[in-house]
Amino acid sequence: MTQTWTRRELKDRGKEKLRNFYWQAVLVCLIASLLGAGTYSKSFSSGRTASGDTRVSVGGSPGVTLSYNQDDRVKIDTPVYHASIPIDRRLGVMIISMVLMVFAVVLVVGILVSNVVQVGKKRYFLKKLHGLDETGIGELFSGFREGYWNLLLVMFLQKLFVFLWTLLLIVPGIVKTYEYYMIPYLLAENPYLSWEEAREKSCQMMDGHKFDVFVLEWSFIGWDLLGVLMCGIGNLFVAPYKEAVYGELYRYCSGRSAHWLR
Repeated sequence: MTQTWTRRELKDRGKEKLRNFYWQAVLVCLIASLLGAGTYSKSFSSGRTASGDTRVSVGGSPGVTLSYNQDDRVKIDTPVYHASIPIDRRLGVMIISMVLMVFAVVLVVGILVSNVVQVGKKRYFLKKLHGLDETGIGELFSGFREGYWNLLLVMFLQKLFVFLWTLLLIVPGIVKTYEYYMIPYLLAENPYLSWEEAREKSCQMMDGHKFDVFVLEWSFIGWDLLGVLMCGIGNLFVAPYKEAVYGELYRYCSGRSAHWLR
């Protein structure tokens, strides 16, 4: 049975416990981010704009967009930089091909490394929040030592099913995102948990809490905007706070003690 919680309670408890390991948590979040397991998810899309330009987008939101038009010009759009560069058509095709190759590498790394590091990050924060002070940065890579192939499979299926539901309609995709919200934490607890078990348990834990968690995430919007104003660097220092709060959320929703942490 899930327990009740409030945003204020989660945030107060998260901040209180984070004081004991904040700077180490910043380093953990930095390493996780460099390995693709940070706060922002990566995305990729391609197609044509309304004017007929070839478009390739990489990164998270708002990301980077490259457009190659019929006038042999490459347009580069980022959150802080915009340019239109005259370029040879063959070179333009080469640039687009390189972007596609980079995306392919990012995708492979995401499947083989980032998903496992994401679970390790959750495990690190859960241990620290439970007062296991001896837990170190190496906990990030615990998934490579235990249950690696199962972690790959379950995390891949989580993202795959959310993606497929999103293709069907946006709203079902959002609903599934929150139904599967606890899967990384469940895997942090038991790296050998099957996809069916992880999905069922996560759905049970999130029953009646999906909208509350949605509001909880949006309650950090002020911190996120501040991080953007600091060229994104500020997000690194806020990430441990958010992870601590989400870790406390898992504790409440699971209703379990820390006996499993070892």
